[in-house]
Amino acid sequence: MENIVTHTNNGRIARAATNSLFFLCGISFASWASRIPDVKDFLNLSDAALGSVLFAMPIGSLTALPVAGVVIGKFGSRNITMLAIVFYIIALPLLGLAQTPIALAFALFIFGFGSDMLNISMNVQAVNVEKIQKRSIMSSFHAIFSIGFMIGAALGGLIAKQGITPFQHLTAIGIFDLLLAMAVYKFLTVNDEKSSESQPLFALPDKSLILLGIIAFCGMLSEGAMADWSVLYYKQVLNNPNGFATAGFTAFSILMVVGRIFGDKIVQAFGLRKTLLFNCIIVFIGMSVALIIQNPYTVIIGFGITGLGLSTIVPLIYGEAGHSKTMSAGVALAAITTVGMAGFLIGPVLIGYLSDFSSLRIALSLLIFLGLFGAFLTTKIK
Repeated sequence: MENIVTHTNNGRIARAATNSLFFLCGISFASWASRIPDVKDFLNLSDAALGSVLFAMPIGSLTALPVAGVVIGKFGSRNITMLAIVFYIIALPLLGLAQTPIALAFALFIFGFGSDMLNISMNVQAVNVEKIQKRSIMSSFHAIFSIGFMIGAALGGLIAKQGITPFQHLTAIGIFDLLLAMAVYKFLTVNDEKSSESQPLFALPDKSLILLGIIAFCGMLSEGAMADWSVLYYKQVLNNPNGFATAGFTAFSILMVVGRIFGDKIVQAFGLRKTLLFNCIIVFIGMSVALIIQNPYTVIIGFGITGLGLSTIVPLIYGEAGHSKTMSAGVALAAITTVGMAGFLIGPVLIGYLSDFSSLRIALSLLIFLGLFGAFLTTKIK
């Protein structure tokens, strides 16, 4: 009995420590996203130019993918999470300090590289905790990410209105990341889940995961587009430079939290296929409302609905990949993320150039199509 209680307590402690990593990741990314309009104005960038510069972040992420699974397998996900946070601590002040588009792109590359290393390693930690607690709780971890994301978005808007510079803001977030990482490191799990089969150094997803990977592509492109462009779109619709321009982005974040809090129970009740289908349809509805009716309040509602729809797409797919029977959790997550991260790679540039060619409203309508396409793909899941 004592061993069971100790095991349970260790699982709870490890879960709390892993939750801290997801929170750290969410607040850091949203803090940067909330200051994109300020950086855009400071550097006097067009939408297309901003899209090109933002391209550096997913390139950094994509660069990390071939090595993430390998280094996690060799050094363990606990150690790699700390390495990833070092990249955060370096990149965040540089993002606020950038005086040229090239300097901003360099900082975004570092930020993207660290983000993907942290993304994969902390999800491996989540898989380890699932194994300890013997139940599916992946969506709850991503709910904590979304809580951090929501808080970062809301604080970012308030801080920007107070005249605090992006450098001051993002440097403070970097210090927070350092202190939190130091506090939770010793409570993270040491042994990562392994497959029973021999492990490749790197692999693309097997056939059973390819379809889910394409759906992840749609979901991650949509999440990236909302993070990078929703504040700018809402600012245009609001037509009030002194208004709270992150209101739509905050609504998106809040409803994403709600969806992820209840996501595990929804999946248990309806299954993977039906849950993904429901999510994709909700994305279609939300973006349709936000883009067709150009009113500040309907945009907030539409962005919120979109957040609800996107809430559990990535957690569900990460959970499936993390429990792969043919690859270790680190390698499987790196492989599935390769497909999904292509959305982040293509999305910022595509939205930027479509916006310059037509308008940001038309460019963001791509997310309506992705919702429909994702719904179609879920009907093919066996």
